[in-house]
Amino acid sequence: MKKQSLSPMIILMTFIVILCAGIAGCSSQSPSASPVPVKNPSAIEPPQMILQPSEIPANFTLLEKAERNVSEMRSWALDHGWKKGYYAVYLKNDPASRQGTIIEQMISVYTAENITLVIPDTTNIYKNWTIKQNDANLTYEELSLPVIGDSSSALKISDKSDNTQMYLISFVKKDVYQDFWTNGTSADYDTARQLAGIAAAKIM
Repeated sequence: MKKQSLSPMIILMTFIVILCAGIAGCSSQSPSASPVPVKNPSAIEPPQMILQPSEIPANFTLLEKAERNVSEMRSWALDHGWKKGYYAVYLKNDPASRQGTIIEQMISVYTAENITLVIPDTTNIYKNWTIKQNDANLTYEELSLPVIGDSSSALKISDKSDNTQMYLISFVKKDVYQDFWTNGTSADYDTARQLAGIAAAKIM
């Protein structure tokens, strides 16, 4: 789906994002969760949750967007009440960059009783992937983050061999799970964090 020439670490992470982020079906065990009260579902559909051009910084443009289909989802997501989803990819217009910076917005709607499972499972996916690589150049770091939506998390994976990094911001609100990831710098992470806040505010 990515149309840029990215580093090997970013290519691998892109593959994982496509399969797992927002799907939360890659880890072998699901974290246990306390019962949660049934919440009112979101009043808007996933396509309406996609950021609009006026909400995106001027140095990013929309590259592509589309619905997420059942055929793309892993069994974990379907077994835990995945209903529907949408995604969008934003490209940073930076002629000086050889790789290009991408921010991806992934949206999934789940049943309310399972929505709290998704963030812990997604975090474990990336943590376990980093460990399994057994590569001293790869580092995994969980980042502090002001709460977005009902709950949220952020992490960073770096590859010292080529000084690349990938940031992931995840949040849930009502019955919606979203994540934003970028293959750029800390400044691009701050942009993704701001966009996640805007996206959360759209969910009513």
